[in-house]
Amino acid sequence: MPKNFSELIDYYPVKTQRLLEILTGLIPWVVILFLLVGSFYFPNAVAYMVLVFNVYWLYRSFQTSLFVIVGYLNLKATINTDWNQKLLALPQTSEIYHLIIIPNVKEPLATLERNVLALLKQTFNPKQLIVVLAMEDRAREFDADKPEYIVKKYGAKFKKIFVTWHPIVAGETVGKHSNNAYAAKTVKKILIDEQKLNIDNIIVTTCDVDTVFHEKYFSLLTYKFLTCNKPYNRFFQAPFFMNNNVHRLPPFMRLRILMGDAGRLAGLQKPSGRIMNFSAYSVALKLLDTVGYWDVDVIPEDWHINLKSYFALHGDVDIIPLNIPVYGDAPESVTTWKTIKNTYQAEKRWAWGVSDIPYVIKNFIQHPEIPLINRLNKLLLTAEWHITWSTSWFLITIGATLPTILNPAFARTALGYSLPKLSSLILTTCIVGLLLMTFYGYLLNPNAKNKIRSFLHPLTFLQWALLPVLGFFFGMLPGLESQTRLMLGKYIEYRVTEKV
Repeated sequence: MPKNFSELIDYYPVKTQRLLEILTGLIPWVVILFLLVGSFYFPNAVAYMVLVFNVYWLYRSFQTSLFVIVGYLNLKATINTDWNQKLLALPQTSEIYHLIIIPNVKEPLATLERNVLALLKQTFNPKQLIVVLAMEDRAREFDADKPEYIVKKYGAKFKKIFVTWHPIVAGETVGKHSNNAYAAKTVKKILIDEQKLNIDNIIVTTCDVDTVFHEKYFSLLTYKFLTCNKPYNRFFQAPFFMNNNVHRLPPFMRLRILMGDAGRLAGLQKPSGRIMNFSAYSVALKLLDTVGYWDVDVIPEDWHINLKSYFALHGDVDIIPLNIPVYGDAPESVTTWKTIKNTYQAEKRWAWGVSDIPYVIKNFIQHPEIPLINRLNKLLLTAEWHITWSTSWFLITIGATLPTILNPAFARTALGYSLPKLSSLILTTCIVGLLLMTFYGYLLNPNAKNKIRSFLHPLTFLQWALLPVLGFFFGMLPGLESQTRLMLGKYIEYRVTEKV
């Protein structure tokens, strides 16, 4: 019989996994139900919870405001730096190869070609770039001509273009994670095991097919890799801006995308240990090989590969920020309604990262060799991100009014009278942060011809009025659905976001 929690997890792996999934999915429902039921029976407790969360939100607002300013200045400084000149002082540069994995299935050829062309425009030597077109065998009939076209037209301009066809394998789930793993293992076998390239000199970058790298990305990445401490224990993350196509989105959806871009830039300026991967990122092939590559049954691969590496290397893993733009497409379709549906589906898939919480809890228990404060930081970071995803809308928009509406007796108390006013004062102060996020969102958008005029356009402030509605349908609702599915064991399937 198991003697402690760690042995219990080993003894009952399936049951403990399901228990942790249920508990994780219950948390947002407990918060929401406490707001409703507690307003009748514990109005004081609800009021204090709402006020504490408001103060927390104010702190996050000002922190993000500061970091987005710092991030923008860092971004401009990075873009204006000649990284190739700096690389001249590092003789190891000529030995570095970049392995760029582009998983794609039924994507438009124009989108794939745009990605490849951005790689050719790099200031780094394209003969040190190895491109992997990671195709899905299940779509071979649809996709067969695309890699053939790319290889024929651009193959000679890189060191090599590989084409891999990921087969359907029992025990795997379909998605970027399993395709990445298959492509990386296949190419590693050729480059390292057969051609005897040095695994220490290969950096893997994985990205979506719609990704467009800034021309200095791989020069900067090479410099950071060669000069950072413990490069084989590091991930490299650039801010991901979903504004390739933001000008084509329905007007009421643009502001939220631009603010998200500013938020991701701000997030990269956080202290060490508070940054996570998102979408396109880079890592040494040696690290991937050490930890066993991406898990083939875990859909949210970006956070998960970082967490897997963190625990496998006993907590000695961190992320080096690359303050240089990486562009991608926001969810889009041929009609407004289909764009709305695609956006919801994409948000739900991103919110499925909540499935990492049980994983972190299990490894938190099973890795006592990692300092407690470090494990707590990783657990709280993962939980904070996903739990606030589904609960913050309730706490911010209706949290202060529920107790006074549902409990008239409480509304006549001093706390009940003050609650809406205090909450309104705190959240009104957060507008400063929203203004800065909006302003820098427009500054970061390369498609805006006159960024200041776009920011001051009346449509911008009309979109502001819609933020609570958009936050409900594209934030809280998909987040809550993903967490409820996790609780019920109704796991989501990977769904490729449509490209136009």
